[in-house]
Amino acid sequence: MQVSESIADFSEPELEALGDCLFGKPFLSFVEEEHRGRARALYFHDRAADGTLTAFAPAYVYRQHVPVTFRFGDFTGDPAMTARMPSHLIVGVPIRLRSRVYAAGPEALRGFVEEITEWAAANALDAVVLPFVLGSDGPLREALEPAGFASAFYEGDFYLPVAGNNIDEFLSSLPRGPRKRFRNDMNHFLRSGIELTRPEKAGDLAVVMAEQHRALMDKYRRPEVEFTEESFRRFDRLVTSATWCGAESPDGLAGYSMGFHGHGVLNVLRYGNSGSVQDDARVYINVGYVEPVRVAIELGLERVHFGKAAHHIKVLRGCLHEEGLVYARFLNPDAHDEVSRVLARLDPVNRHRFAALSKGEQP
Repeated sequence: MQVSESIADFSEPELEALGDCLFGKPFLSFVEEEHRGRARALYFHDRAADGTLTAFAPAYVYRQHVPVTFRFGDFTGDPAMTARMPSHLIVGVPIRLRSRVYAAGPEALRGFVEEITEWAAANALDAVVLPFVLGSDGPLREALEPAGFASAFYEGDFYLPVAGNNIDEFLSSLPRGPRKRFRNDMNHFLRSGIELTRPEKAGDLAVVMAEQHRALMDKYRRPEVEFTEESFRRFDRLVTSATWCGAESPDGLAGYSMGFHGHGVLNVLRYGNSGSVQDDARVYINVGYVEPVRVAIELGLERVHFGKAAHHIKVLRGCLHEEGLVYARFLNPDAHDEVSRVLARLDPVNRHRFAALSKGEQP
């Protein structure tokens, strides 16, 4: 196994061949620059004798909290857990959480996972955490379990399949309830007099987007801002498949969503709004859901992924979900025994919470 500390060591075509834009060079370049100075980016990989990439996994060593990633203590509900892992390895892509490990076959995958864990132990790290392994990723789950990783359900990754040649045909493909809600959302927006826009670049809007993002973090009592003005400009510069959807009122930008696409999927990454427009205008739904679907249809994509949270809103509009699981292996046996018990207890609790939130109930 080889370890690199720069995404520049990989070509865009070889990462594109992995088949997931979350693991493509543009997005990983953005993540690396976002984390510079706060976390150490690593790229575990293997190559064949001819130089062909045969295994790959991006990871990040955290020695302090980075706003755009995953806090194990928050996940378990026990901040003391974080104290047990001051230096830990996150395997996967932060910002839009997704943990994948690529290797040529099940046996190679198991060996690659073990090598990553051994590297963490040799470098005096406290834990290896994969914060969002898809439930459908059977090969990776089958490699992690015999390697001693404990797991628990975390969240759902919500998405909508895209059908039809325009928004009306897409709506016709939905069940009656979601179709009516989308049409209602669109009608409310039309009556508001606000216009949907498609900014080609963030440009000068980065200042406003950063302000709206900060306001949203304050609204939900998030202690730290995830994206700065420079983050929006960086995303614009590095992610070549970036998409921007906006809502323009007479007073300026009323809301926006940002995303990027590849391999048939549009990932909606972040959303913001000015707070100056009445909720009845349905800015959030139109900029965050309807307009990304329009973009996906125009680009000939198959899915739009909206990420986690806002469970009931998504379910009411026909979203499906893939389950995401946290896998963790603490390298101190006593600490790992404790973590295993915590995760075993947490798994049914999180599943119940997710089911309740998806129904619009308080867990």
